[in-house]
Amino acid sequence: MKAFDNGKKSLGGIIPNFAPVKTAFVMTLRPCFAIFGISLLLAACGQPVRRSAGECLSSVETSAKSTTVLSQSGPVAGYIDDGVYIYKGIPYARAGRFQLPESPEPWADVRASRAYGPTCPQDKRMGWYDDNQAFAMHWDDGFPDEDCLRVNVWTSDIRADAKMPVMVWLHGGGFRAGSGQELISYDGSNLARSHGVVVVTLNHRLNALGFLDLSAYGARYALTGNLGMLDIVKALEWVRDNISAFGGDPSNVTVFGQSGGGGKVSTLMAMPSARGLFSKAIVQSGSITSLLSHKYSRRIGTYTVDALGIVPSRIEEIEKVPYDKLLAAYNGALARVREEAKADGELPENILDQILFGQTPVVDGVVIPFQPSTPEALAISREVPVIIGTVYNEFTPNMEDPIFKPLALRQVADRIAAGCAPVYHYIFNWASPVLDGAFGSTHCLEIPFVFDNVLLHRTFTGGAEDAIQLGHRVSALWTSFARNGVPSAAGIPTWVPAQKGILQIDIESTILNNN
Repeated sequence: MKAFDNGKKSLGGIIPNFAPVKTAFVMTLRPCFAIFGISLLLAACGQPVRRSAGECLSSVETSAKSTTVLSQSGPVAGYIDDGVYIYKGIPYARAGRFQLPESPEPWADVRASRAYGPTCPQDKRMGWYDDNQAFAMHWDDGFPDEDCLRVNVWTSDIRADAKMPVMVWLHGGGFRAGSGQELISYDGSNLARSHGVVVVTLNHRLNALGFLDLSAYGARYALTGNLGMLDIVKALEWVRDNISAFGGDPSNVTVFGQSGGGGKVSTLMAMPSARGLFSKAIVQSGSITSLLSHKYSRRIGTYTVDALGIVPSRIEEIEKVPYDKLLAAYNGALARVREEAKADGELPENILDQILFGQTPVVDGVVIPFQPSTPEALAISREVPVIIGTVYNEFTPNMEDPIFKPLALRQVADRIAAGCAPVYHYIFNWASPVLDGAFGSTHCLEIPFVFDNVLLHRTFTGGAEDAIQLGHRVSALWTSFARNGVPSAAGIPTWVPAQKGILQIDIESTILNNN
């Protein structure tokens, strides 16, 4: 559609209480390209500021006439930055507390969509209080509001016939924290500009707002244990119905996510309502094989209601409870149920499933009819090609630690055994030099490489030239997969499906024999 002409440590991706890294830091920066010196350099020499070798920052165009497109809900205006059209904070749905997501109220006037919208309310991030984590991760947690169902879009072309591949990012933070803007790495500009894809990030309901199972209290709350996942399905429906206005191809959508976001991708592949809304999937450090059963999810719900002093006959009072009070009751219920499950010997084997236990979606027989690793669930996404993998260190010194064996290999094996579409398996080995190498190849480290944002997120990567070039290659792999289902890139060995080998990603990438 044409423009509408009108005017070696964990860093807390899923574990918020990460022990601080106690070490001095040494970071390799390239001072002449430092973005934080923009205003000084402009004032001093009047020249464009270089983002990396041969690249300069251009002026930002904010004209509504140049950037407005017509979504199904109404016209939205963004801005153009160095050839990329950017739209932020577009409502994809609306929902009352503990209610199903619905289409947003339509609007007639052009809606300004140039700044991120609200994020879902959540716990304080413990990493805020540790200087090393805060420095490396460069979090942007925005402002919270329960009216948080928003999408952000990056595209290089807003013609409807551009038909570019679409990549929908699902953020980390388990199912209780995070947002579509929390890391600077999530910026989609470089993928849109250099790789010809349309990037979408989004916010959805989390923690008690998105996954508190109140189904024991009647039909009004029957699906509350999966509201956060239903929000994501609603966002994918928004992509299907609107993305052509932003130059995207609604028939070529890849969902990708890391940590809890990878768990969301795994869950989507087991949801009948999500079938047909995406054609490819990428699971980064987030293979999840075990979701909650009603046995425990309803127990969390009843313990939360009891802690709030609400009697079942007045259950709707929970819709008005102040958020902080609701969250405290929910957290107490989670802790209690985890202890009960541990005593029952029913904590799952998969380490990620253990970490997320009590905080995941629910196998309710309706939204999610089967556990993700069962043959019935695998059949739902049988035709979807998948990339799945981990970083070398994750939360331990190395991936030889046996507790991590199921993290990716279990789901790879299940999909191969079920005769599903090709599965491509990787291990990301590159280690960050930041803080004297304290992080190693830690949880979240591959994200700047996937988004081609190694220099942008140099507080985490160091921003050295060889790392930047690796980012070009990794992002080319991911976008090639999004384009045609086959990951390939110059400088990377031919990546064969997982039954034949595993791609080890590093400055010099290699194929590991999978026998």
